[in-house]
Amino acid sequence: MAHLNLGFIFIAYFIPAVILKEQNDYPNDTVSLYTLILGIGAVCFVIGLYSGFLIKPIRISNFSFSFLDAEVYKQRIVKITGQFLLIGIIGQSFGYLLMGFVPAFAADPVSAKFFRGPYQVPFYVSIIYLSSFFILTTITPIAIMVWYTNKKKKLFLLGAIVAIMLMTVSLSRGPAFSGLVLAVAIIMSFKNRLTFTLLIVLLVGLYLLSSVFYFVVGVRDFADVSGNFKDDHVFWRVVSAGTVDITDQLTFMDFFNKDPTWTYGRTVLGGLIPGHYQWNPAIYTLNVVNPGEDATTLVSGGLRLPAPVWGYVSFQWFGVVIFCFLSGFFKGILLKFTKYWIFKSQSMLIATVLIVINISVFAQISDFFILSIYALPPLFVLGFYVFRIKIK
Repeated sequence: MAHLNLGFIFIAYFIPAVILKEQNDYPNDTVSLYTLILGIGAVCFVIGLYSGFLIKPIRISNFSFSFLDAEVYKQRIVKITGQFLLIGIIGQSFGYLLMGFVPAFAADPVSAKFFRGPYQVPFYVSIIYLSSFFILTTITPIAIMVWYTNKKKKLFLLGAIVAIMLMTVSLSRGPAFSGLVLAVAIIMSFKNRLTFTLLIVLLVGLYLLSSVFYFVVGVRDFADVSGNFKDDHVFWRVVSAGTVDITDQLTFMDFFNKDPTWTYGRTVLGGLIPGHYQWNPAIYTLNVVNPGEDATTLVSGGLRLPAPVWGYVSFQWFGVVIFCFLSGFFKGILLKFTKYWIFKSQSMLIATVLIVINISVFAQISDFFILSIYALPPLFVLGFYVFRIKIK
């Protein structure tokens, strides 16, 4: 699970900071503060992670995977996955129908992706569309693994391919391909050290492809954006054009330093409130870097900030220490729990379900500083895998 982030780190942090040196375009005091916040946060996170991992794993006896026979539980996985895969595909298709457009084929694809301008849709339509979308992101890796562990289940592979295609045309690169990447990663990890090493190379390659995704599908034209590039390292600038975490975060810190808007923790729960709530993390970050503008009209889904920065804008240095320690502590406990049950299950299919639970549910606990309403559909779906709930 940790290695899945290596490709992202290379694209989003190593290239901009080490090769392109994007930080040189910002004031020294902004860069120094940003670096110090990340440094202190990293130390606190590692201490929390190690402390949490030392705790004995919780052995809960009323979870389905903890008391059902392995073969019985695998049959349950197959049944639940098939039902939700069908629900997700129908819901996503119906969502596109209600919207009246598909982002990848819209006149302004990026605005369509974020439902901005003429592409705004009623709230109930976005609920159907997004709920189905996040159901598919949750189910896809499990569906692929159902087929991989039982080649007779070809409909699951077909369903997974349809799901990936439906998500791809939404232009949400990460969620669209994360299920496929996760399934491939699990398969390669279960084989041997050589395939695991090849996996690392593959992950970096997949993230390189993902970074130029908009150029590949024609949403962005190189000629339209090349004028904004410096004349050095053009290849790396194209690669990093779709993942601008360093520049986004430094821009945010620069604006924040000029006019601090402390959240006092209000963004922790802000993402759970529907609509364009002021303290929704996405809306908050857009308001900071676009002072005086209406964030709901901006063609963006918000800025992606790391835990140390969220801690800082919430409670200054105290927030950096507490947010990062707690994030690491929760992650350590939940990783220990996941590791225990994966080894106990001795099944690739059950391990996939456990890993999806870790990524979709447990990650929300360790990333408590940016709770999102979009985590509810995966939580609902995975509840059927964890508890004995029947779909009539």
